[in-house]
Amino acid sequence: MFAEIVVNVEAPLAGTFHYHVPKDLRPSLHIGHLVEIEFGKRLAQGIIVAFSGAAPVEETKPVIALIDEQPVIFPWQIELARWLSRTYLTPLNACLRLMLPPGLSRWADITLDINPYWDGKGRLTILQEQILYSLRENGDMRGKQLARTLKKWDKTIKKKDWLTAVNQLARRSIIRKASVLDPPRTRAKQIRTAELIAAPERWQTAVTQLGRANKQADVLLYLLNSDDPLPPETAVLAAAHAKKSHLKKLETAGLIHRTPGQTIVTAVNPATAPPEYTDFLNHLPAPASQLTIHNSQFTIHQLQEQNLIRLTEEPATINLAIPPQEALPRILELRGAKTYYDILTLLAQEARPVPVSQIYAETSANINHLRKLTKLDLIRLGNEEVWRDPLADRDFVPAQSPL
Repeated sequence: MFAEIVVNVEAPLAGTFHYHVPKDLRPSLHIGHLVEIEFGKRLAQGIIVAFSGAAPVEETKPVIALIDEQPVIFPWQIELARWLSRTYLTPLNACLRLMLPPGLSRWADITLDINPYWDGKGRLTILQEQILYSLRENGDMRGKQLARTLKKWDKTIKKKDWLTAVNQLARRSIIRKASVLDPPRTRAKQIRTAELIAAPERWQTAVTQLGRANKQADVLLYLLNSDDPLPPETAVLAAAHAKKSHLKKLETAGLIHRTPGQTIVTAVNPATAPPEYTDFLNHLPAPASQLTIHNSQFTIHQLQEQNLIRLTEEPATINLAIPPQEALPRILELRGAKTYYDILTLLAQEARPVPVSQIYAETSANINHLRKLTKLDLIRLGNEEVWRDPLADRDFVPAQSPL
């Protein structure tokens, strides 16, 4: 079985070439496939345009490998390329190259290294010495890499000059030379993504430690985590190492509510009290500031001395004036770390890897924010392959039918 192939090289080639197909490749190859072949003494790409049971020459080279499992050319494109070649007297490989996806063509290059068995003897030209020096300094090199290196040394060196020197060194077994194909320029498009990997309880706890120190934020955090819905003011100040001025700012901002301390008056054995005190004692317990004694014959102090009432001092208390779910973003806002909350909230809502570009667009984040969250093991950065659609942003209006 033979494959008729159009060789995809820079040189114009009018015809096709026959290569025999190894048994292991026969089930895989089809018309339009891109394959790797040896053309002359170098590797090259070829496009299969037909199959035959015989070849016009006695000795043929084998197809080396299948480059892509999917055909890159359709049969009608092959026919179009043949028509272009005949009509405009243009080399067939140049016409068929027009049908290939951009960036898929791979051109031949050479790889060079110093022969480890070379004894170091023999006279060398200045250019040959420079080539060997470059290989010693850089290790194995591609022909294009060597050309760039030599250009830095002498800009007047042309390709035919250094290539002649390389061939001379290869014939003397001073260096080893092999043919290689450049990799395709096309690559699958990759986008950077971020994904939430921490449970809600964990990231909501960890994120409170981000940002700068702020006493007002510490007060809100204490109230958010406190089991006591009305903790004493003194306990809040001690736990947050805050001052009353911090509480005042939070109260002014409408974030907390402060209940002042007060004296509570409670009746003691009201059933045994004299009748003239009954009406007053029936209004107890009550704050002392809210009690009014209509009978001027007694005072609270007198009632306390007669053991008819008991006075209890209640401290000032603090509580959140906003819903608990609103407290966390306000804490991070005070710490200057609201961006971290926005990132984590977005990722939690999406529940999937989110493109970094989307995070940047919907928050004020940058890569440093993402790296910080990655370091805390709250998110994971990764890459995701996406399909390219050049027509995605274009609208096509159907044309009116000619009938």
